[in-house]
Amino acid sequence: MSNPKDILVITTSTAEGLKIKKHLKPVSAHIVAGTNLFSDFLGGLTDVFGGRSNSYQKQLSSLYNEAIERIKYNTHEIGGNCVVGLSIDMDEISGKGKSMFMLTAIGTAVIIEKEEKSNQLSNTNEKFENVGVERINNLRQRKEIIEKAENSKLIYDDETWSFITSNQVQEVFPTLLSRHSSVIENFESMQDAYNVFNKNFISYIDALEENKKVSLLYEKIETETNHQVALYLSKIIKELNLFDYEKNMSLLKNSDCKKQKIGLRIATYDKSFYDKEDIVNLN
Repeated sequence: MSNPKDILVITTSTAEGLKIKKHLKPVSAHIVAGTNLFSDFLGGLTDVFGGRSNSYQKQLSSLYNEAIERIKYNTHEIGGNCVVGLSIDMDEISGKGKSMFMLTAIGTAVIIEKEEKSNQLSNTNEKFENVGVERINNLRQRKEIIEKAENSKLIYDDETWSFITSNQVQEVFPTLLSRHSSVIENFESMQDAYNVFNKNFISYIDALEENKKVSLLYEKIETETNHQVALYLSKIIKELNLFDYEKNMSLLKNSDCKKQKIGLRIATYDKSFYDKEDIVNLN
């Protein structure tokens, strides 16, 4: 798993359908907030029902969300894909006439066996008894975007990037690169356009499932005739820590010298985490 945001976090020690392969270690996060954040809240509880509660709820939610994100990141760093037994507490810290609040989140990082996702929008062969109108509209928009991309009519504005990223529209990957090849080739003279594209493209790739992003990038490098685009994709592999031993060996064995050189470059990159199999491969 290469996305900390994909890590499952639950407050119980187990859940139905959850098979824990290995317990790693406890992970924690600590968020400290000054009293200015809560001073009005603590001193004005009588106003909570007067319409002021929403802002405080948002502030508290923000702290809780930040703590959970840190827990996910710490779990990701040690190779876990789930946190069980999450608990969050808030305590007041006082001293020298000053006081602060510390929010502490703690849980246990584990590795779980995960079933293949079967509810992605890309799977249109599912059997539904009831389908919500929002899902139908998403499927329609997805189909329209794919068709426009294939016909070179798709406009890559903020709305399009947001949709193909959040809905993992992997079908537009080839045409997306083809459409922006000139920006990639001329990044020095088209710096602004390149920066916008690069930011959106990294987010788009990073939102995909790990095995899908790896296969898309490496396979495209092998078949891409534009050397600058192939080099750019190798930079994305470095940016997202997507080194894959087997995929890169295929590049190193390619008959094209340029592909071999890209493989040598990628061989110096990292994975998000390593396991015993990687150690065997690299020995």
